[in-house]
Amino acid sequence: MGALVVAGVAAYASYVHQREFALQGGADRTSATLWPLSVDGLLLLATVGVLKPSRGSDRRTRSVVWLAFLLGIAVSLAANIAAAPALAWKPVLVAGWPPVALLLAVELLAHRSGDDIGGDAADESEDEVVDDDPLLARARQLDTRHRELYQRPVSAESLRKELRVGAGRSRRLVAVVRASSNGSGRGRMPTQNAI
Repeated sequence: MGALVVAGVAAYASYVHQREFALQGGADRTSATLWPLSVDGLLLLATVGVLKPSRGSDRRTRSVVWLAFLLGIAVSLAANIAAAPALAWKPVLVAGWPPVALLLAVELLAHRSGDDIGGDAADESEDEVVDDDPLLARARQLDTRHRELYQRPVSAESLRKELRVGAGRSRRLVAVVRASSNGSGRGRMPTQNAI
């Protein structure tokens, strides 16, 4: 919640500075009012992409999302600093801080566990997974590799990090992988109550 408040305050302060920058750059009032929305809109879309679980997205897509996010931060930072009333350290710090705060808030949100972002809420809607599920297939591969390297099954935490899923989903995947390696059955993942 705190990161969202920081991001909201940073977005407002950044909007004010960017609007001033656009006015100084010769934009009319309407264009100056809309210009920050193009920068912050790109940041908003990129932020959603950064925070969204990466299931099904390839490396190129993730790279484009991060490029859009970093480019939006760079333009926002440049516009904010340019709108500072003087190029002294205090006005530059005041004007330049909002995009930096936004960048750090998004980084904090991106690196929180899947539980905090809602990974388990998404997991609960997927209680059953069949053998052809790509995550289950990948979990089995990781378990096999882990057993070869360490002579023990993969942990739910290792799967969570490798597959970038929530804790609940990783526990269910581990349960299915272990059940299938013990010959107890394959196919369906146990429901939350079964764990």
